[in-house]
Amino acid sequence: MAKQQISQLDLIKTLLDSSHIDDSKVLQEIDKNHKGASFEMRRQIICHHGIEYTLYRFDPSKVKLFPYFSTKSGLHKICDYILFAEEGQHLYLLLIELKKGTESANKQLAATQCFAEFIISTARRIGIQLTEHLVIHKVRVSEERAKQRNRGTKLKKLVADQNGIINYDHSAVFRIKEILEVD
Repeated sequence: MAKQQISQLDLIKTLLDSSHIDDSKVLQEIDKNHKGASFEMRRQIICHHGIEYTLYRFDPSKVKLFPYFSTKSGLHKICDYILFAEEGQHLYLLLIELKKGTESANKQLAATQCFAEFIISTARRIGIQLTEHLVIHKVRVSEERAKQRNRGTKLKKLVADQNGIINYDHSAVFRIKEILEVD
């Protein structure tokens, strides 16, 4: 009898606390800007045939994510989401930061990349065999850039910038497949 292959997503779920799983199928940020005005960003996640995913939300306002760090500035930065996507033999880690404006997301994305690499190395250390076809993408979703793009700018093929960040400018949806196709 053939041994059933465990999915990469199921392996990841054995490593991370399930309280961070977000089953909403929406990327969402509700916050206040520097002037105190509330704002909300929402992107409906569109998943294509042949892709499975699990969404993790790390919300520092609800839990102290890194209790072993001091309160020094920058030590508690982390992205809004990590979306683990499995397509065929590939496992993708999409590090997603939502921004209202055009400000940088470099600190959150860099910190989350360190965390993602820690997850991967921890899996290997304890004998969990993740695929060799593992890809990490850093994704910045900007509400302001989406508004600018929707003023007649034609959508271009997604590419990473000089910092390795993909600027995703759709105003209403987040299509996983588009991110997976970035080189």
